[in-house]
Amino acid sequence: MSNYSSKGIRVVQDRLYDHQAYLLLRILPLIHRYKEFAIKGGTAINFFYRKMPRLSVDIDLSYLPIQNRQVSLDKIDYLLNEITRDIKRSIPEASIESSQSEGSINRLTVSTKNATIKIEPNLVIRGSVYPAIEKTIAPSVSEYFELSARSQVLSLADVYGGKICAALDRQHPRDLFDIKLLLENEGITQNIKNAFIIYLISHPRPMVELLDPNFIPIESLFYQEFEGMTFVSITINELLRVREALVKEINSQLSEKDKQFILSIKSGNPDWHLSPVAKVAELPAVKWKLVNIRKMSKARHHSAYSKLETLLIT
Repeated sequence: MSNYSSKGIRVVQDRLYDHQAYLLLRILPLIHRYKEFAIKGGTAINFFYRKMPRLSVDIDLSYLPIQNRQVSLDKIDYLLNEITRDIKRSIPEASIESSQSEGSINRLTVSTKNATIKIEPNLVIRGSVYPAIEKTIAPSVSEYFELSARSQVLSLADVYGGKICAALDRQHPRDLFDIKLLLENEGITQNIKNAFIIYLISHPRPMVELLDPNFIPIESLFYQEFEGMTFVSITINELLRVREALVKEINSQLSEKDKQFILSIKSGNPDWHLSPVAKVAELPAVKWKLVNIRKMSKARHHSAYSKLETLLIT
């Protein structure tokens, strides 16, 4: 690895993922100024909670305040514009494109000569299950990239509760790799399970499709969007076994109380006393999930409820 370019900007190994991760780490301190946001996903796991077993190349954000939808969207829009200005001042060689959804910015794409990354808040899943915390990137990250960064990140339970949903939904090798390390280390703790349940009932996909997913091929994703990203050896077959293990483990962890709570959400008449954590009814994504459930036709709702009940109870 070389040290620095003539302009003082560090040149990491000549691999796309290295350049992307380095750009990401230069941007993190700029986002840290805005306490409404917390880092989640692979960046939180691999750069803050673990010792960089793999690189991360996108910044997924959680907007923490619980406000009405329009106030939240307006504030997110404002903050992303502020972050855009900060990046232009701090990284003048970067170009930035914003994408919009329903008139609000939902993604920033930041590009330099060597790398492109995305900065993306979730406009629906806002707030968190447990309080966010301040953390500094792992020493291994600082040593490898010769820089330091501190950020507000979601709790480990929130990060992995959301990651489990992502792994069951997208089944991307990156998500499955992160789950592999969870199963080999902390395991699915009570808090992680609790957070998973809340992210499950917040997810746009039907809950039965996450708890009993149709497995999809991951080979092309492995070679095109994952290979070369890790610092430990990993095979496709290992990730396929992780996927099977996750489905079995998360279903076996659900208690009867958990199952009844999930079914009460699906019924459209939630029993909040069964919730594993407090104040779940206030979360915007949970409210939105209930709106969509209550909009279903009677026949469609009955069919969907029966499928979930059959999976959970039998």
